[in-house]
Formats: sequence, C-alpha cells, structure tokens
Amino acid sequence: AGGSISECKTPASVVDDFSATKFHGGTWYVTHVANQTDPTECRTLTTSTTGSGKDKTYVVQHPFGDGDKETLRCTAQPEQQKRLTFTCKNGETVTDTTIFIAMVTDYNDYALYYLCTTVKSGSNEGKVYDNYLVARRDGSKKDIPAALKTYTNNLGLKSC
Repeated sequence: AGGSISECKTPASVVDDFSATKFHGGTWYVTHVANQTDPTECRTLTTSTTGSGKDKTYVVQHPFGDGDKETLRCTAQPEQQKRLTFTCKNGETVTDTTIFIAMVTDYNDYALYYLCTTVKSGSNEGKVYDNYLVARRDGSKKDIPAALKTYTNNLGLKSC
C-alpha cells in the first residue's frame, strides 16, 4: 500500500482536448494500478454524464464496502482546467474528493489516468493518496496496450 503524500502531482502527459463527456459514458474496467490500496482501485467503473450546460455532471460509480454490497458514487462538474474534481459519497457520507486527470485515452478502448484522493471520513481523514491507473472498455483485455507503453514504463504498474 502506498503511503500518503503531501500534495497532488501533475502528470507528465495530459490529454490536451480531453472530452469528459466522451469518457464518462459506459463501463471502464481497471486493469493496472501503480499503488495497491485498501480499498482497492481495481474496479469496474460505471460512468455517465447527466444534464447539460451549467448543470452537466459526470458520474462514476463502483461497488464499495464489505463484500462490495454498497455503491460509491462520485460526481464532478465541468472545469476549465484539464482535470475534474470528484466528490465521492457512500450514501450521504462524503468519503473523499478525488482529482482526475486523463493522461492518454482513445475513449473507446484504453485510458491511462492519474487520481489524487483526499480522504474526508474515517481514520485516514485528511490524508492524500495518489495513483496511476490503466482501464479498458473490454473486460477481457488485461494487457497494457502498445499505445500506452511509452507512458507507463516508469510508473511501476501492477496487474489487478
């Protein structure tokens, strides 16, 4: 498990014209993580975009808690910067705020992204953790695609 950090990083590579709307629709399967955490980031993510204009919201949900019986729901509004800031809740409890930065993605097959999470409840409240993740649209694809290799070589990614 990676230790907490003092502040979020800025990834070496960032998607310039990132379309959060294209990204946040359908399912992403996380296949690789830099830091193995508890709870794990190796998740099946259900993503969607709701509303439009000023009310547009990006949604990411995944199973959570003991036996994955609960759901963590994270929402973010569009931002000018090349990042999104998600507020994650389990029921009414805010568990964390997470900065999401897409590093490389083709939207239809693969994504490499950076997460930086500030814990908002529980024994680790106030701690900051970060991670690099690879996700695929097809749950049967477990490899790091060739298009990402140059970006992932130095990240020390581990298979989920």
